[in-house]
Amino acid sequence: MYNINPEHAVGLIGGLVALIIALATLRLHPRWRSVPGTVRSAAVLMIVAAGVHLALIPQHLATEPFTSFLFLLNGAAFIGLAVSFTWRWWRLASAALLISTVVGYLVYVAFGLEGPDQVGIATKLIEVTALGLALVPVRAEARRTHRAWRWAGLGVAMPLLVVMTGATVWIVDLARPDARHVHAGALLQSTNAIPTQAQVDAANRLYAETKAAIQPYEDWHQAWAAGYRPGGSATMPSSHWMNQRYVDAGYVMDPHRPQGLVYANTHRGPVLLGAMFQMKGINQFGPDPGGPLTAWHQHENIC
Repeated sequence: MYNINPEHAVGLIGGLVALIIALATLRLHPRWRSVPGTVRSAAVLMIVAAGVHLALIPQHLATEPFTSFLFLLNGAAFIGLAVSFTWRWWRLASAALLISTVVGYLVYVAFGLEGPDQVGIATKLIEVTALGLALVPVRAEARRTHRAWRWAGLGVAMPLLVVMTGATVWIVDLARPDARHVHAGALLQSTNAIPTQAQVDAANRLYAETKAAIQPYEDWHQAWAAGYRPGGSATMPSSHWMNQRYVDAGYVMDPHRPQGLVYANTHRGPVLLGAMFQMKGINQFGPDPGGPLTAWHQHENIC
């Protein structure tokens, strides 16, 4: 994970917008200044988390409707609690919601339903911070028994939750690395985790058509004649042969006009490995008919 996927960046935008709205509206509550600063800060952070979750709904709605539904419920619950900070059971309800949200994310990650990414990790950091603020005992506000369980939560539950979050993310990322994140220096297109049958069929059709179209280029002389030129050192295991005419023309995933060919550099000469499609503009993903099987990737300042 080297960068923030543009399709997930909307979550960060949603969080920033929610922060502005929270700071502008919560202060209008008649009892806003009568509650401790820790409570106010926790309420603001909960609205920020709600903004992130709600902003991600459109990105998941088509492929993961259940996840979108959970985002909706979670966002609504965060907003509801954030504006109910004078409720007697506010701290307990907020702690329960925040803990269940973080644990739910860890379950998603552990079972491969969601890959750990920058937006998710940043949101969990916000939620854990809000949990700590919600648990902080305030002098003269709570009974001694309440203060005891809050300090216990801060001293035991909070560190445990932080360790669980970090350990789960690291273990999953090491034991089951996302195939869309293993290309060094690349930013991968966000897709659903498991391809549908329609996506599998589309990927197979694209593969078969592309394989047939580039078969003549098994003879690298034919590739040279078609306008492909190698880039990089021939001492590397493989080389990208680019066709600048096709790059400039802006063909989009055309099996008969791939912008690049990939050759293995062997002692017998270049051996064709496959084709490579490239969009004309920087920071632009192409169509993704095969979902996770045909996801695009970007290299900074290249493609």
